Amino acid sequence: MAPVDLSASIYAQYKRARKRAAEAERRGVASEAAAAYRQAAGFMRQYAGSARDASVRQQRNQRADALEALAQRLQNLPADAALVGGRDRVQPAEATGEDDYESQVLGLIQSTDVKWDDIGGLDDTKQAIKAAYGLALARKPAGIEISSWRNFLLFGPPGTGKTLLAAATAGNLDATFFNVKVSDLLSKYFGESTKLISALYTVAKRLSPAVIFMDEFESLTPPRGSSESGAERRIVSTLLAELDGLKGKGSDDLIITIGATNVPWLIDSAMLSRFQKRIYVPLPDEVARQAILEMFILKRGHKTQVSIPELVRRTAGYAGREIEQICQTAITHMTQRANPGLMAVVDRGQDALRDYEIRVEPLSPKDFDIAFESVQPMTDPADERRYADWLKQIES
Repeated sequence: MAPVDLSASIYAQYKRARKRAAEAERRGVASEAAAAYRQAAGFMRQYAGSARDASVRQQRNQRADALEALAQRLQNLPADAALVGGRDRVQPAEATGEDDYESQVLGLIQSTDVKWDDIGGLDDTKQAIKAAYGLALARKPAGIEISSWRNFLLFGPPGTGKTLLAAATAGNLDATFFNVKVSDLLSKYFGESTKLISALYTVAKRLSPAVIFMDEFESLTPPRGSSESGAERRIVSTLLAELDGLKGKGSDDLIITIGATNVPWLIDSAMLSRFQKRIYVPLPDEVARQAILEMFILKRGHKTQVSIPELVRRTAGYAGREIEQICQTAITHMTQRANPGLMAVVDRGQDALRDYEIRVEPLSPKDFDIAFESVQPMTDPADERRYADWLKQIES
């Protein structure tokens, strides 16, 4: 069994401890703030242990040392000392020397074991991404310059595998994977989004090769003229500069940015031009649907009374995620049907459950009928035509 990655949970506990420390300072309780900073230091030291890169481990351990030093200084204050105005005499950011933006970026790193074989279909898309980092990493002949794509935009209906493609890119490249949610970049908690974006690419360069995946990309870049604020314009300008790679000209560092969107027509035209490769990730065709069905049924040890070709026919128009949901729903119904006494075992407690072996049966037509009734396709033919028309428009 693969080890469980607890780094995200540990980092979340670290942030909560830091928040408690800041709140204690605002209330003027030095001893409580010291205890919270000491706890935050412990979590940061655990977080350091999960880092693959030695320089990242060292940076996190140094941060933990600084937090412990701050905790000690607060603890040594006289018992009657007041934290004037709810702030300590030594500001936490200054005392720790912590670049808070880079700290938040480190929390976006996600381990991934996804490989190309874990994705059914999408062979043309896989080949395009493989070619990009192949050209970027392979040794070039002396005196020859070969440019390669480093910015990809994946667009298409929801559930077609855009996130999996990004994870597989990082997994096969053994690259640092930054799984960025739009809310991570726009959240007021993190401060100014422009500084966070700059920190994201600074850390990615340090941990190169790296894959930065930005989902719901259109939310970062509203079309110009749509009553955008000055802050939004600064975000667009900062991201344009990072995607353009001005700071990294001549560098061998490999940073692949993969944006994903279900509504590409909402993306700012200047931003769109920075993506050298725009890849349509469509609904799966017959070959891809067969691969997905086999992956979630046959390769997981299940048998089916409904033929795979029949299921391929019935799943026309479904996205990959929806086909996965159909398989999971059918399997769940089968296990409930084959284990009518399972709820009674649950009532007897954990020991009884560990002694109970789940019975399985071939998936029946009824199992699939129930699954198809509960899972409906989200994309209609008109939506598919719009994606095709948009791609023709931008390439014309």
